Amino acid sequence: MNETRKTGAREGPANRARARLASRFAILLGVVFAAMIVLLAYRRELTFEFPIGGVRVVSERTRDILSETQGSIKVACFMDRRHPMFRPVARLLKGFQMASKGVAGAEIVIEYVDPRWDMTRAGQLAGYGVPVNALMFERQRRRMVVTLDEMMAGHAVSEPDTLAARQNRVTVFRGERVCASAIAQLSRPRDRSVIYWLQGHGEARWDDYDPLRGFSDIAREIQREGYDVRSLDLAGLERIPEDCRVLLIVGPRLKVAMEERDRISAYLQRGGRLLYLATARQESGLEALLEQWGIRVTSFIAVSQRTLSGKDVLVTRFAEHRCTRNLNNASVVFGQAACLESLVESRREDGMDRPHVTLLAKTDETGWGELSPDVFPRQFDPRRELKGPVAVVAVSERGSRVAKDVAYRPGRLGVFGEASCVMNGVLSSHANANRDLFMNVLSWLVGVDAETASSLGGDAALVTEFSDWEWKLLMIWAVVFIPSLFLLLFLGVSRLLKGA
Repeated sequence: MNETRKTGAREGPANRARARLASRFAILLGVVFAAMIVLLAYRRELTFEFPIGGVRVVSERTRDILSETQGSIKVACFMDRRHPMFRPVARLLKGFQMASKGVAGAEIVIEYVDPRWDMTRAGQLAGYGVPVNALMFERQRRRMVVTLDEMMAGHAVSEPDTLAARQNRVTVFRGERVCASAIAQLSRPRDRSVIYWLQGHGEARWDDYDPLRGFSDIAREIQREGYDVRSLDLAGLERIPEDCRVLLIVGPRLKVAMEERDRISAYLQRGGRLLYLATARQESGLEALLEQWGIRVTSFIAVSQRTLSGKDVLVTRFAEHRCTRNLNNASVVFGQAACLESLVESRREDGMDRPHVTLLAKTDETGWGELSPDVFPRQFDPRRELKGPVAVVAVSERGSRVAKDVAYRPGRLGVFGEASCVMNGVLSSHANANRDLFMNVLSWLVGVDAETASSLGGDAALVTEFSDWEWKLLMIWAVVFIPSLFLLLFLGVSRLLKGA
């Protein structure tokens, strides 16, 4: 009996030592197993994201683009995973993929290529001319490359890379809008549309990079949509070039010659498209032509009690039209915009050639057409001034009632009451609705009915600022859910070892 007790006493410490050794070995195996899982997940590109912050939400316009695009679109994300922008780009691509599954359109197939690991595939992408930290979109053997610099808010590629330009860059991630434009371009025919920017009459220049009064930002937006922007001087030309999809006239300060006006009129009569941005109270010689299309540019300046600085006007009322899709709850900012009027009803014209005019954007009921906008305080004079609401953007179409089986392209015309609404200084102040309304009208003029215009979404800050509830949810995940998961795993393994 005593021998048995002595043997049990000697075996007790030995058993405890073996148990401690087994526990340490199990912990070591667990650490090795966890490390292997982490390495495997990193190598196989497995990720998990917390369901907070709305990081996978894309705009309705992006969904429209995906629904209008058929077939498979392959996206090669050629980025170093250690790059700080890899995660936002990956979340954006997953948002596109999830949106594509919810619409009967494009199928997004994503491929992640790390130049440090996938040497063979990296060499293939380099052979296609794809730089590191870029995306390559491919559809039906057509490819488009979007670099990380293009997804960031910065100066244009052709703008001089000066120290001041680098310091003035805005750290805003615009990946959704740029990627959606790339998909839209892949869905279009191979022929590239040309937007001619009229010159020779004191118009604004599309290659003016002045940060306040230049127009390079809106020209870059046009180019991102897949259009070529070229300057056009009508002097010495007999007609508008045949490859002109839209003639753009931005803020002319000198009168257009009668011969040039006749060429523009003939261009519109044969199905041409014109986008005219007026200079308030400045005659351009095109007023009679615009009136033939049912739009009059008046000498009144649009003002309203809805204003940001007291000198501008906020326009929030939009007509039902393809150009105003998804502009609900948006505000367009105008400085001194000329009021526009429709002449169609007063003329009572009939027939297929009768222009159809839509006043797209109007002030609210507190707005009116002011004769003395520089005099403060502004007061409405019902005897001399134009009663509101007043329009500042209008479009006109002629020939849309012709039968579809007739080979006829209807003429279209768009008019903005001022050109300053799309200057660099206005767009840089995050007046995104100005940009979107302009691009919607331009796309409608081209003939794609604004389906591929720039998205209202996609301009996201690089650092996501969580709300109070989202921070609480993150803390619950970090403090409660994840530790509880490991605790349950430890208890389960301990029970198995104890049973053995």
